[in-house]
This record gives sequence, C-alpha cells and structure tokens, in this order.
Amino acid sequence: MTATDRPVLVLHHVHGPGLARVLAPLGSFELVSPGDDVGGHRALADGADGLITYVWDDSFLDHGLGWIQAISAGTDQFPLDRFRELGVILTSAKGAHSPAVADHAVALLLSLLRRLGPAVRRSVDHRWKPEMAYETEGLRVGIVGLGSIGEEIARRLLGLGMKVIGAKRSVEGYGGIVQEVVSPDDLVGLFRRCDAVVLTLPSTPDTAGLITAEHLKALEGGWLVNVGRGSVVDEDSLVEALTAGTIRGAGLDVTATEPLPDNSPLWDMPEVIITPHMAWASDRLSDRLATIIDANARALAGRGNWVNRVV
Repeated sequence: MTATDRPVLVLHHVHGPGLARVLAPLGSFELVSPGDDVGGHRALADGADGLITYVWDDSFLDHGLGWIQAISAGTDQFPLDRFRELGVILTSAKGAHSPAVADHAVALLLSLLRRLGPAVRRSVDHRWKPEMAYETEGLRVGIVGLGSIGEEIARRLLGLGMKVIGAKRSVEGYGGIVQEVVSPDDLVGLFRRCDAVVLTLPSTPDTAGLITAEHLKALEGGWLVNVGRGSVVDEDSLVEALTAGTIRGAGLDVTATEPLPDNSPLWDMPEVIITPHMAWASDRLSDRLATIIDANARALAGRGNWVNRVV
C-alpha cells in the first residue's frame, strides 16, 4: 500500500449507534459496513485492509488482515500472541470511552450514597419511605487503575469535594491530578483507608480475582463501584460481604458473567445497583472513535503514526 492508497476498512455489524454515519464521510479510507456475519466475511474476503470491531472470531484471520481496530479500550478478547505471530497490528480505542465511563462511575457512586437503589425499588410498589443518605464532602475514595478513565473519575470526584487516593501499577513518574498514589501491593491498605473504592481495571491474568474477601473486609462500612471488568472481583466474596453487611453497597456496570445470570443473588439485593455494561455509551463516543480510526487509517497508508497501538 502506498501513501496515496485509501485502505478498505470493514466495520463489524455490532457497533454503537451512529458510528457508521460518522465514519462514512472520512476521506482517509473506504468504509464497508455489512449488516451481518455473512456479509462481514464476504467483505473481508473481497480484500479488506482492516477490520473495525469489538467482537472477535478467529476466522477473521483467514482473510489476510493487516490491521484490527478495536472499538473498545480493553483488548482481552483478542488473540494477541497470534497477532504477533502473523504480524497483525492491533490498535485500541483507549481514551474514547473515558468521559462517559467516568460519568457513569460517579453516577453509580452518588446513587449508592443517596440510596437511590432502594428508593427506586420501592417506587415500583408505590411505597414512600425516606431514609438516611450520605454526603460527598470529605469522602475518601480510592481509584484502583489510574489510566485515562481513572483520571477522569478523579477529576469529577475532586470537584465534588471528595479526597482521592489512587492505585497504579507504575507509581514512579506519575504526573496526574491525584496527589496520593500507591502501589497495587498496598491495595488492602488502600481499601482500609477509604469510604468507597472505584475499580477501573482491565481483564488480564494479573487482575483476575484480584479483589478478594480480604479487600472487602478492609472496606468495612464502605461502598464498591466497578466499571472495569467483572473478573477483577471475587463475586462470591462480594455477595457474602453484601449479605453480611460488611460493605454498605455496590454499583456494578460489569459482572463476572455477562449477562448476569438470572439466579445471581446480586439481582435481588436492594443495596446493589446493576447496569448492563453500558458505562461506555455516549452520544459523543462515535466522534472520538472516528478521530482515532482516521489517524490509524492514515498510519496504515504510511501517512502518520499509529494511535493506541497494542501489538
């Protein structure tokens, strides 16, 4: 491919509303937007240069793709070792979802503090029962995972008068807005010092089951919010901590199994607020994704640098 070529990109049919409309006018590539899996494979077989997708199937690699653009910030669904072996470039949508996910995390936390979950449940039965709620001023909140999402959450919490403590894998050289940042080696200590903890961690072998009964015990009397990945939390321990009243409540946009199984006790706990992995949703997301995709299409054609390259 030369610098004058326009790469052909296939947009997987599972994507957010408005993305195809925003991408179509861009001049750096030719967009093919099939409506189903059959059409998608046909478009790939016709000689596509790249695939824009959240969904992954290994059969996509049968078509000689050179570039995969994820429309998610996380990339745990992709076979990274296989990409390296074949020389396939993978780029993520890191940063595109951050404002929306941060808004959602704060909304979950505020809903827990103001006891909106029980109030909404009672409203279904037309029951009027005011009860104790909690203020934000001076609340100590831990953010585990100070990436782009964690920074956006911290900015919002600080604006609400909360005190923020962050946890980041690499503390040295951190230059964000959180004044106190600790290593993941001190997570139990962070939980013990905080009134609430927000998790933004991705799914990796290192984060699977990272938050255990010990952490939840250390958070005694506090609240847990998870907008990262459900696999990060030992869900059985979470149910036990909620049942015993060890923690006051949990706001969960993600769960270990998605959709959350019908028989999960989390559904029926009034102190739990569950949203269906929708923190990413935003009326402005497509525009931010388009900026990343446009830059990477130019990089594929040799006219710029890759953005958010993973492999």
